[in-house]
Amino acid sequence: MHTKRLMAIPEAKIVAFADVVKERALKRKEEFFPRNNDVFVFTDYKEMINKIDLDAVEIITPHTLHFSQCLYALEAGLNVLVEKPMTTEVSHARKLIEIAKAKKTILLVSYQLYYIPIFRYAKQVIEKGEIGEIKLVSAFLAQGWRRMVEGQWRVDPALSGGGELMDSGSHLVDAILWLTNLKPREVMAFVDNADLKVDVFSSFSIKFENGALASVAICGDMPARGMREGLAIWGTKGALYFQEGKLFHQFSNGDVKEPCCLPAPSDPDTNFVRAILGKERNESPGECGLKVAELTSAIYKSAREGSKVVI
Repeated sequence: MHTKRLMAIPEAKIVAFADVVKERALKRKEEFFPRNNDVFVFTDYKEMINKIDLDAVEIITPHTLHFSQCLYALEAGLNVLVEKPMTTEVSHARKLIEIAKAKKTILLVSYQLYYIPIFRYAKQVIEKGEIGEIKLVSAFLAQGWRRMVEGQWRVDPALSGGGELMDSGSHLVDAILWLTNLKPREVMAFVDNADLKVDVFSSFSIKFENGALASVAICGDMPARGMREGLAIWGTKGALYFQEGKLFHQFSNGDVKEPCCLPAPSDPDTNFVRAILGKERNESPGECGLKVAELTSAIYKSAREGSKVVI
């Protein structure tokens, strides 16, 4: 997906792939650049960074590897797009943001919801105060995650840093924090590993600094294929409901409408390139990854200790 999007951007040129399994990097090169000898393949990302004249890298690797790989690239003066979650440790997230600022480079987290029209519309509505002060958030995510990842790196905590919450759940946690722009103050959480080494099910409640509440449920073993998700945000003047790819805006008089005039779509890769060129602002910067890391860490801590955690 990232490769296809980059290839559609005139200002971007892919020059190398790196993977510890050489066959995977070669397969990707042959898939997209079968006759191009100017696209190189490496098994060591450090060697790639040191040998090739690069402007940027995209890091799409197991979660716990993000920090060391991002750090090396940023310290080399490169712009970095990293898949979610940015890091699995709060201190690592802070370090990456610090280095990116010092090097004056772009650090973008690939949270695609920022670029989807209905989410952009909702963000604008909330920022304009059209639903008033946010009082309550309810969200859920369900997918057949366990069947998709069992036996792979995502169920190895040394590589994943966590289960469904750290993986697909990261998008939902980020969406709540980004859309509402509320700061969590307290968390109470429960998780169920369902005989794996990482969480499959999680349920948690959040109290924000303004007193607003949130309730979130994540199911990583839905008894069917596909994915279901929902998000509702209630304010003092209205509400927003995300239901299966659609958005409904409820107004203070009770009317509910599906918006017809939505902002234009984009994607993380396009924004990454245009931000490097100074044509756009970085829409999903490292600070977003830090907020997710802080809340995710608190959720896991609450579940481990069986008590409320103050952030």
